[in-house]
Amino acid sequence: MEHFELSDIGKMREQNQDYCAVSENGRYPVFVLCDGMGGHRAGEIASAEAAADIVKTMEELMAEDDGNLFVKINSAMNHANNHVYAMSLTKPLYSGMGTTCDVCVISPEGVHIGHVGDSRVYIFNGHGLYQVTKDHSLVEEMIDQGRLTRDEALTYEQRNYITRALGTQETVLADTYLMSFKPGDIILMCSDGLTNMVAEIDIAYILSENTSLEEKAKRLVELANAGGGQDNITVVLIKR
Repeated sequence: MEHFELSDIGKMREQNQDYCAVSENGRYPVFVLCDGMGGHRAGEIASAEAAADIVKTMEELMAEDDGNLFVKINSAMNHANNHVYAMSLTKPLYSGMGTTCDVCVISPEGVHIGHVGDSRVYIFNGHGLYQVTKDHSLVEEMIDQGRLTRDEALTYEQRNYITRALGTQETVLADTYLMSFKPGDIILMCSDGLTNMVAEIDIAYILSENTSLEEKAKRLVELANAGGGQDNITVVLIKR
């Protein structure tokens, strides 16, 4: 297995509130991507604290051989939620801070995923690019209700409003997924700074090219910036 991570501030932001963390110290590799929210660096702090907390908790939980991986992922995400929420109560500048969060754990069964918010996990294989996670966002709910089309959602003024985040409330409910992960497959974890700027057909094309993961990641970030770079851009690529 190989992997590469890249995060870029983009062209419009004054700080990078995205954060990704990787651990290969436990029983299985753990990848975490967070996109923070909140002013005065609060989002930056929320994403970094959440990612670090999840990695540490997962390493501790995986030291125990027994137990379902989804239980461990949920426990780690809830632990991080409690940590960020408690921090948000300590200072006025931290009030309301939170973060999206995607966790991928690679095991012999495949990739176990925990998801909150609108950062995404995709899998690219011989069948093309497939979005695994479902956005917790206002536009996603409106699409489900038939009030908005996919094309309309791209320019909808409240497209960045998320309906579920880690750290904004005392409890959080994460979605979980298990995906097959075969040799040659590529897992893409990314913040919405990529998906709001680059069409999925272009993402798929870059992932299909005969280039290294580093080159693919750099090309994806370049395209997002070329499209306007309106947000921070973070890409995590994992290949089996």
